[in-house]
Amino acid sequence: MEEMFRRSLYPELDDTDYGIIRALQENARLPFTQIAKDLGVTEKTIRMRVQQMQDEGVLSLVGIVNPVKAGLHVQAIIQVATEADKLDDVVAELNGIVEVRLIVLTSGDYQLYTQVLVRSYDELSQFLMKKLNKIPGITRINVINELKILKSKYNFVR
Repeated sequence: MEEMFRRSLYPELDDTDYGIIRALQENARLPFTQIAKDLGVTEKTIRMRVQQMQDEGVLSLVGIVNPVKAGLHVQAIIQVATEADKLDDVVAELNGIVEVRLIVLTSGDYQLYTQVLVRSYDELSQFLMKKLNKIPGITRINVINELKILKSKYNFVR
């Protein structure tokens, strides 16, 4: 019953695509021959379907780096309020800053939600004072320190 419900959440994926995505979410290094065997199709079918889903932007096969293991020990969510006519300019500036990992347009008092990753709180202070506060059009920010990540998953197809 639960599997039928989960499957109904993704009507644009046929059973083969769904099976491929679920397998690769669990282990992106799983050989196509094993996926083909598990799904009862040929390896060529798996290879073609993966390529098609990549071409259509449905599936990306990328390596995910653990930021803490890479030395980025401080992660912060920063809400950004902008002048109405400066939103695009602020986004363009934020896009050019290496410490900014994520930029999301939101509703509410803050137009933007960003995630920033740095090595230390000193680096976060320097980022705030020397980069973020220098961007024209920002009217207000709210910094939320991420103390501990309790869940971080990339399984969007369940």
